[in-house]
Amino acid sequence: MNDSRFSAWTRRLHWLVFSLVATALILVYAHGWTPKGSPIRAQFKWAHMQFGIAVILVMLPRVIARWRGGRPPIVPPLPSWQKWLAHLVQYALYAALFAVPLLGIASRLWSPDTWNFLGLPLPRVPVTDKVFSKQLEGVHETLGNALMYLAATHAAIALVHHLILRDSALQGMLPFWRRVDIAHAGSRTSTESKSE
Repeated sequence: MNDSRFSAWTRRLHWLVFSLVATALILVYAHGWTPKGSPIRAQFKWAHMQFGIAVILVMLPRVIARWRGGRPPIVPPLPSWQKWLAHLVQYALYAALFAVPLLGIASRLWSPDTWNFLGLPLPRVPVTDKVFSKQLEGVHETLGNALMYLAATHAAIALVHHLILRDSALQGMLPFWRRVDIAHAGSRTSTESKSE
């Protein structure tokens, strides 16, 4: 990590998780729009499960990379209440990104239906329970919706930082953004505040 951006692995894994979650969301909506019992509906459900499992697999190195990579400073610095709120949203996102796919996996473990990951058969509990599986699936869907709204809020706030507050919060995570000159950004902010 340089002094203005998250580490390369943190950025790569961040956008990979974003892509996986977005695709899983598109697939679950496509599943809902297709006729019940149709082959294409079953394919959408299978594909949704594949991306959901991939999310949990990528989240593990994502958290490690984020923890080891550190956090670049935001220029100009945020007020303390904004830092506290940013950490709260981040922890809520991490919790949802683990909980949603884990609940989906749990619903499949208790389902009498067979399931797989990329063609590899996956196990079920010894005594399956279709009703309990459906209950888990319902919680999975509810938390999935909450994750969608939380992620959308996170993205909207990032755009506010970039377009309105004009700080370096979003630039530190963008994959192909030019290096942010912290000293220049700081002096620009100071000059702007003096001119007001």
